[in-house]
Amino acid sequence: MVLIVEFEIETPILRRVSDAVSRIDVEEIFYSAAGETKLIFWTDGEDLEGVDDALGDDETVSEFTLLEATGDRRLYSGTLSERGEKHLTYPTAAEYDIAYLDVTVTKGTRIRARVPTREALFAYRDACRERDIPFRIERIFSESTQSGDRYEITDRQREALLIALEEGYFDVPRETTLSAVAAKLDISDQALSARLRRGQANLLRNTLRERAPS
Repeated sequence: MVLIVEFEIETPILRRVSDAVSRIDVEEIFYSAAGETKLIFWTDGEDLEGVDDALGDDETVSEFTLLEATGDRRLYSGTLSERGEKHLTYPTAAEYDIAYLDVTVTKGTRIRARVPTREALFAYRDACRERDIPFRIERIFSESTQSGDRYEITDRQREALLIALEEGYFDVPRETTLSAVAAKLDISDQALSARLRRGQANLLRNTLRERAPS
């Protein structure tokens, strides 16, 4: 039975930055062509001018780039340092086919994930604890009884997909551009592209895969 699990872990990744802002939302985790781990993330807070200093002081980040600034939010691309890589649990999650759906950093790192089995969840939990990474489960429920979107679409992904659809971004030929849709959402092209990819991946995973022949 596929599970939706909400849990919290404690790692030093972006911890220095989280002290300078009210919230960090990780949009995407991926590997560069050089094999480095990169994060695309939003920061929220009133004193965003201090975020660059915090990133410069954060020992888990080797380099960063400001991608977008809008209102009280900023979008960054960050490359993890060797220390950050050491505490990253994303590869362990992938090993057990656990898919991160939402990652939010405040006082701790809260993760909402799609987990194939309870055995996979406990294996991931044990792997975290073996690395001295505190792990605490907050909620577990089956995918079929999930109170939220059955396709695991976040509110931001849903909004981006619907606006892109309504504006004709998915039409052939296209009736609008990525930049035009991004402008409507007041985010960068890169942030919108990542949001659309993750939303589409969730839709495909929960529609086509469910109907795949055995």
